[in-house]
Formats: sequence, structure tokens, C-alpha cells
Amino acid sequence: MAPNTPPGRPGTLTPEEERKLRQLWAMTMKVFGVEVVAAEDHGADTSVAAPASDAGSEHDGKKDKKKSRLNVFKRTKDDKSVDAKPTNGATPSDISSLSLSAEDDKHGQSAEFKAAIANTPPEELRRAFWSMVKHDHPDALLLRFLRARKWDAEKALIMMISTMHWRLAEMHVDDDIVKNGELKAMEDTKSTDAKTKKHAEDFLTQLRMGKSYLHGLDNEGRPMCYVRARLHRAGEQSEESLERFTVYTIETARMLLRPPIDTAVSPPFPFSSLTSESQSNC
Repeated sequence: MAPNTPPGRPGTLTPEEERKLRQLWAMTMKVFGVEVVAAEDHGADTSVAAPASDAGSEHDGKKDKKKSRLNVFKRTKDDKSVDAKPTNGATPSDISSLSLSAEDDKHGQSAEFKAAIANTPPEELRRAFWSMVKHDHPDALLLRFLRARKWDAEKALIMMISTMHWRLAEMHVDDDIVKNGELKAMEDTKSTDAKTKKHAEDFLTQLRMGKSYLHGLDNEGRPMCYVRARLHRAGEQSEESLERFTVYTIETARMLLRPPIDTAVSPPFPFSSLTSESQSNC
């Protein structure tokens, strides 16, 4: 564990937070079409013989604890099914029935979650998940959503899967924006399609003018993203190019994060409307 690691991160979890993380992993595996079954259910011998010098009740207790926490992940027979066998009563039997209350669903995440479950094959959701992880610790990614939803695993799952659906089906974050980047935009400026050419030129214009850029770290080690709001002129760039530029900047900032740092920050900037409270949990 790195020094000064904030609470709720890998290495600083309380027993209850660890239980919530395990619960979210179990539900996530069900969505991905992976069955999570306790190793003991298969009659597997998961214990490891201890050296003779380590014999004793204390070490036996440690072995038993390790054995009880060991799980086996395996594919379901029908990869399109999300009805995998739960490991305990904390995992809903029908993941697709989960939903948020109207108060918690201001951004339509329940609808996106249900659309992802109904229309996206589990293997595509798995690929989208690992693309979203990038160089993060997988636990750290799930913990982001758990913290955002005050450690409610079901709400965290809905938020995470709806985010994956948005990245995969709407914005094509990993298979287009991040993968193609500036080079594809340069190529598209020579396109014969007027719309494609316009979007590419708008995207590159924002990069060249330095409307926002990443530079340095703050005192807590967070990457700093400066946004020069005075350079923005409404209507000069298309909405699509603005969204693409914003996502490109956020995903670039994520590449600069180093554990235990998991946020970037937008510090005060002359001529900018941002304040020091404007932080990106990207």
C-alpha cells in the first residue's frame, strides 16, 4: 500500500467495504456471463500445505480463512445468459430487474443499463470493461463506482454498466476516440465528406488553440487540466467535435494517473470560469 492512500481504495478497505466490493464483483461477473462458484462446491482442494515449522492452530486458521475466500471463475454454458449461479444471498438472481428510483436516476442510467443487458452480448461487455480499466487496478475501477453510489453495490453496478454502454455504443471511446486520436483527425481533414471534414477540423482546432491542456501536478500529485474558457466561442465548433475533444482530454488525463492518485483536477486559471472546486473524477 502506498503512503497517504485515501480511504476506500485498494489497501485501505474496511471489512464492510471489502464485502461490498466482493458483492459488486459477483454481480459484474454475472453480467459478463461468468459463473462465480465457491471452490469448495467443486470439491477442489484449495489448501496449500504449510511448512512443518509453520504448523499450529494459528496457521491453520489462516489457511482456513484463505481457503474460504478463494473462488473459481468459469464461463456459463450459455455465454449469452446473465443468470449465473450466485455465491450468496447478496447477489440478485435477476440482474436485469435492477433499477434506480426516479430521485437517483436523473441521467437515465436505468434505461441504459437495461439496454446494455438486453442488447449487448456478455463478451462485448467484458471487452468494454477491460478497455475501460486501462492501466487501473480492476478493484480500483469498481471502487470508483461504489464510492460514487455510497457503497450501494446494486446502484454501483447500474452506474458502471450504463457508463460502459455509453463508452461502447454511443461515444466509441476506446475503439475510436482513444485508438484513432489526432492521426485519424488529420486524415479526415482530407475527406470528401463535408461533415467528416468539418468535425475533424474542429477537433484539431481546439487542440491547436490550447482550449484545454494537461500540465504538471498539484501538491497532492494529481494531474492538472487547464481549461481556457475565454477561447471558447459558442457555435464555432460542432457539438460532436466538442464532445470528442472533451472525452479525448479526460482519457488522456487518466493515462497520467498513478496509484494511489485516482483523480485529475482543474485548478484556477486566469480568464477561466472554473474554480478550484472543479475536479474531474476521470
